[in-house]
Amino acid sequence: MSPLATADVAPAPVRYRPVPYAARQTLCERRADGTLILRSPQPSKPAEHTGFAGAIARWAARRGDLPAFCERDAQGHWRRITWAQLWQQVQAVGVALLDMGLGQGRPVVILSPNSLEQLVLLLAAEYVGVTVAPVSPAYSLLSQDFARLKGVCELVPPAALFVQDAATFERAIAALDCPEVPVIAVRGTKPGQVSWDAFCATELTPERRQRAAAAHGAIRPDDIAKILFTSGSTGVPKGVPSSYRNLQAAASNLLDMFASLAAADEPPVFLDWLPWHHALGGILNLGRSVLLGATHYIDDGKPLPGLFERTIRNLREVSPTVLTSVPSAWTMLAAELERDPQLAQSVFARVINFGYGGASLPKDVNERIQRVAERTVGERIVFATGLASTETTGVGTYRTWASDDLGNIGAPAPGTELKLVPLDGDRYEIRVRGAHNFAGYVARPDLTAAAFDDEGFFKLGDAVRLVDAADPTQGMRFDGRVAEDFKLVNGTWVRTGSVRLGLIERCAPLITDAVICGHDQDYVAALAWPNVAACQRLMPELAGLGAAELATHPLVVDALRQRLRKDAASASLRVERLLLMAEPPSMDANEIADKGYVNQATTRSRRAHLVDELFRDEPSAHVACAH
Repeated sequence: MSPLATADVAPAPVRYRPVPYAARQTLCERRADGTLILRSPQPSKPAEHTGFAGAIARWAARRGDLPAFCERDAQGHWRRITWAQLWQQVQAVGVALLDMGLGQGRPVVILSPNSLEQLVLLLAAEYVGVTVAPVSPAYSLLSQDFARLKGVCELVPPAALFVQDAATFERAIAALDCPEVPVIAVRGTKPGQVSWDAFCATELTPERRQRAAAAHGAIRPDDIAKILFTSGSTGVPKGVPSSYRNLQAAASNLLDMFASLAAADEPPVFLDWLPWHHALGGILNLGRSVLLGATHYIDDGKPLPGLFERTIRNLREVSPTVLTSVPSAWTMLAAELERDPQLAQSVFARVINFGYGGASLPKDVNERIQRVAERTVGERIVFATGLASTETTGVGTYRTWASDDLGNIGAPAPGTELKLVPLDGDRYEIRVRGAHNFAGYVARPDLTAAAFDDEGFFKLGDAVRLVDAADPTQGMRFDGRVAEDFKLVNGTWVRTGSVRLGLIERCAPLITDAVICGHDQDYVAALAWPNVAACQRLMPELAGLGAAELATHPLVVDALRQRLRKDAASASLRVERLLLMAEPPSMDANEIADKGYVNQATTRSRRAHLVDELFRDEPSAHVACAH
């Protein structure tokens, strides 16, 4: 064959960058009723320390002068705290917390976002056995009635409050009406409040070091390290206590997964915006950095217009070892990577893998990012993901291997057991058991009783399918929230999670998220939020229009109509009508959580008039109809 003939040979597929994670097996017990029990044959190795803070001393000795955590200051420069400084401050602040009389049953409630000062407070409290309760800053800064903040503090009465800036949180503090509770403020300290500088400057005498060490040594496994809050379907968020036993199980899981990074001479680098009042950001990602002796950059950006530009700026300067975020952030980053080679070079330079959680990653977004990766570094990058919850301390399943099946959530981690309870067809309800599971909700024995089955498995409320029924090591596919599914009038089940993801992919990039409707109706329809920037780029005359104008503009409606008409799925998967909404999801009304997850049922209920509009016999002109 002549050399020219080789032009007809298909090019070799681009390989994935290798990941340093060990392959794991999965054992499967099959019960007579169709229930499956999945577990890893590898036992979970106990972590060396109680929780995470106990690891700081080691890194202070080995990497004392290296930066541990960094954040932007008011001038935009990186402000750093070294491992030696962190260890010093953790002990000093820990003793100061004990001097205030804080401890088990007397928690410090944190109202403000991630910061270096909050980092020290979190780790100091954990080290000496003081319970912390980080609360979503949105409850203080975006809420109009402070109902959720009040509800949280009634559930977990604070013995102290922590804020980054006293003036910013003045209204929220006043709304709590608890003048006897001391307020620790980093900036703008008011009379009667505790200055962080003075608080942090506690002289660390040998006696105080000994007191901190003694408090750390006295911690019991069932003591509560922190209380996180999850959004319920209505009303006050649920309080989820994480014990030191739970933290130790999570630490063991992280050390098993990142064993190669823990043994490396060079510290890994992380850039992360995920909030510390959630399990993913505040337990797994924060704990990972402490356990691995990393350099952790606090990202001051978010996947929101006007804030994501900060993330892009940070990623141009920081090349992460692992980058984890929510799907909406990856959607926004894909567009930036496509047009900015300098950014792409920084993002792909040394990353081991990407990660996502909170929802499924659209295939279109993955392919766009992989094309840039191939062009930039000649390799594809593994997108890892998993399934867990605050109640399981962020531990459950995890997929660390390369897969183009983005719905694959992996297999059980060491120390985790999964129960798959048959639903219909090849679908299962997934439940989790392990030392990482919480013991029960704060002051809600009714919710606790309903959360566990008779074998102690926590009910996640999610549905899954096995990738290969004969080989559980191939992982599971996420198949939506069980409680969000509904039936059409003809009795056909609508799998909300699958329909939502398919609609977002089909309408990309014109919508950012959707709410699936159709309970007891003849067909499936949806409410959706426009991607303003993408809609503006459809036609020149749309540039500069806002969400309200775009939501009803004939050109946008027609573009969506064309996308709906291309859907050849079955009736239970096909969206027949689509209505755009200009009003963003409301956090006060519990339509959306901090990480961007939209509560389908709550949104449908609150916007019932729009749902009714979708199912009129004669729809309005601004409703996109497939037929």
